[in-house]
Amino acid sequence: MFARTSRIAIAAATTILALSTAAATATAAPAPRNCVLDIDSGSMQCYDTFQEAVTASTNGRITDAPLSAKHIDEKLADRLKGSSSTAGAEAVQLGVIYTDSNYGGSALVLTGGSGCQSGNGRDAQINLEGTWNNSVSSLTTLSCWLELWDAPNTSGVHQEYQQSTSYIGDAMNDRASSIALL
Repeated sequence: MFARTSRIAIAAATTILALSTAAATATAAPAPRNCVLDIDSGSMQCYDTFQEAVTASTNGRITDAPLSAKHIDEKLADRLKGSSSTAGAEAVQLGVIYTDSNYGGSALVLTGGSGCQSGNGRDAQINLEGTWNNSVSSLTTLSCWLELWDAPNTSGVHQEYQQSTSYIGDAMNDRASSIALL
């Protein structure tokens, strides 16, 4: 009798453990992605940390960025804006978009070869795909102003952002399908 009771207890404990593990796995949020998009070539590369993404996007000139994009301060933003003036620079950091408000979640660093003339017309445009389509909630402006559009090919409803914005507002939150860089 004791052996049978022990087997039932062990089987029940194993089942409870398996169910709790499955529930924890099902509710765990995916790790944020930290990607760099070259708007000239359309190529995107993703990294485990924001620090790795910045190191790659600046060709190794900035290696001490924070691990999370949530912690871009004014000093780092100035360094990112100024990194294009370094001899041999191949890309300019144009801006960063985030999937969560308050600069959280996944981050996409936008880079390009020529930068922007900030407010003097459209310098570039991109369609957001995959993870980034309909998921932007905050943004950091660097060398460009960013204009979010709710449809591909910069059409539909739009909103222009001239400065970093911790919440892009209800009208554009999780609706952007394309971006114009001004």
